[in-house]
Amino acid sequence: MEKSTVVVIDDDPVCTGLLLAILGDEYRVMTANSGDAAIEMLASIRPHLIFVDITMPNINGYQVIKFIKDQPEIANTPIVVVSSLIEASDQQLALKIGADDYLTKPIMPNDVQKTIDRFLN
Repeated sequence: MEKSTVVVIDDDPVCTGLLLAILGDEYRVMTANSGDAAIEMLASIRPHLIFVDITMPNINGYQVIKFIKDQPEIANTPIVVVSSLIEASDQQLALKIGADDYLTKPIMPNDVQKTIDRFLN
């Protein structure tokens, strides 16, 4: 059986590395270290799950979520925000524009696993 594709969009190499360590063996993981790179990547693939940071230079995570929701072929892909923004208003905005879940940094491996179980298993 083919592995599910998970996209990690984050400019923080520590967070990306942690997600890669958690996901690496069971899933096909693709990474983008900016919103620009993510949009370019998402134009040509159909992931099963997307993790996205909010605070990135140029194109932020909110803009990436809006881009995904505007693409019919990937609009229904679950989106999980992974962010250091901990205010309720940040979480509410992310969920309002289309995120399916919101994890705060530092992320805990068991939270990531619960999220994966919820959306992929």
